[in-house]
Amino acid sequence: MKIAGIVCEYNPFHEGHWLQISKLRYEHGVDAIVCAMSGHFMQRGEPAVISKERRVKMALAGGADLVVELPALYATRSAYWFALGGVLLLAAAGATHIAFGAETDDLPAFQATAARLANPDRLYIDALHRFLDAGLPFPEAQAKALSYGQGGSQAGSRSAGQISFAPALPNDRLALSYLQIIAEKSLSLEPILIPRSGSAYHETQLPDNQLSGGRLASGGFAGSSGSLGSSGNLRSSGSPGSTGNLGSHRASGNPASLSGLPPASATALRRRLQEGIRLYDYRKLSASQLTTLGVAKHIPEAALPYLSNTSLVFPADLAPTQMALLRRADQQSLLALPDVTEGLENRIMEAACRAGSLEEFYRLLKTRRYPLTRLQRLVTHLLLDYREVHAQGLAGGPPYLRVLGANPTGCRLLHQAKKTSPLPVISRTRQMKELIRQNRHAAAAWELETRSAALYSLFSGGESADGNPEYLFNPIMG
Repeated sequence: MKIAGIVCEYNPFHEGHWLQISKLRYEHGVDAIVCAMSGHFMQRGEPAVISKERRVKMALAGGADLVVELPALYATRSAYWFALGGVLLLAAAGATHIAFGAETDDLPAFQATAARLANPDRLYIDALHRFLDAGLPFPEAQAKALSYGQGGSQAGSRSAGQISFAPALPNDRLALSYLQIIAEKSLSLEPILIPRSGSAYHETQLPDNQLSGGRLASGGFAGSSGSLGSSGNLRSSGSPGSTGNLGSHRASGNPASLSGLPPASATALRRRLQEGIRLYDYRKLSASQLTTLGVAKHIPEAALPYLSNTSLVFPADLAPTQMALLRRADQQSLLALPDVTEGLENRIMEAACRAGSLEEFYRLLKTRRYPLTRLQRLVTHLLLDYREVHAQGLAGGPPYLRVLGANPTGCRLLHQAKKTSPLPVISRTRQMKELIRQNRHAAAAWELETRSAALYSLFSGGESADGNPEYLFNPIMG
């Protein structure tokens, strides 16, 4: 059985994600899709725009068979740790392949560079330290160091003995991190690179060349039980919001031809949703309002109900609380956070006293060495009380495989994983309670997860705010 794993955030799930899953099924002959998905907070240090439960439902409606949780312990860290947690979870869940999007369509270059990172040569190490000492942020320092070939000089091509591939774009960096983990851990996961198309990762505007009123329907694939409507969009034979039989059949048509819409970026969709909140002066948007805003046409039809009529959360909602925490933070509490070194704690305290808002705080503190994303993660760690002590077992990988949702195909994968996985498979709170009594790393991860859920519920307008949501959460089984 060919099982593809995807490390994801789905914030929110959109047509680009659906297209990736579709290509895996019809182009690569994949039988099942496993997703390791972030929970309430994202890798860039931002909150999820909708609840974890809703995002799981969107993923299942969009074609995923099994969704497991990427713990906040890994989900809110830099690319390497994010990748480590995700890749090891996919391997533990029984994935045979790992699929990822990338701006650069050159898998051999990725693999050669990943092999070098897994077994770094002296030339690379010396160059990396030199660039870090010069004040460059790690991703930029790494990219520059990688541009030095193993032959002893800066490489100008990808010829034998030289490795010049230096990723500069977000998806390329993550792709390289996935492959580095596979090389370091000697995993048997086979990579599937799907070239990124449509809007750039950080694009803030929705595409202009849209089909008027068109919307991609993900309830089926060409050649399946779905049918083509008069507009040319693939329609599901199931009811809206149902997962249908996406996990049990393979496409025979070309999903790239189903829609004339270039995939929008999740960043642009979140921005448009935030504009909608201001326009309608309400925390929830109806399906008709999402259509008016131009969002609905970028969301698979079966997944759209889970984005509508639910509380939306944006970074600005957390800003006053985060600013208050920064103002009251002392040197000791800041030094307890991951990645606070080199006197950064003193600069944080100074900027917090001077800034009148979180946005101004970031402007005062941001430098080439400390880019915005790193600062956002730091502030999220302060909010979550994510301390270095929580990360003591980070290098060993996630301590459990927690199930968030599954369809019938996913349930069969779970049945097998319970027999073969090196990690305990958790689908009930009772199982977690037993595990954390025996495993310190699991206890630290679960402590952070429950705190993340409790805090997120405060910012989501009261939805799921009765008790700690993590103890009330049950996997979405269909």
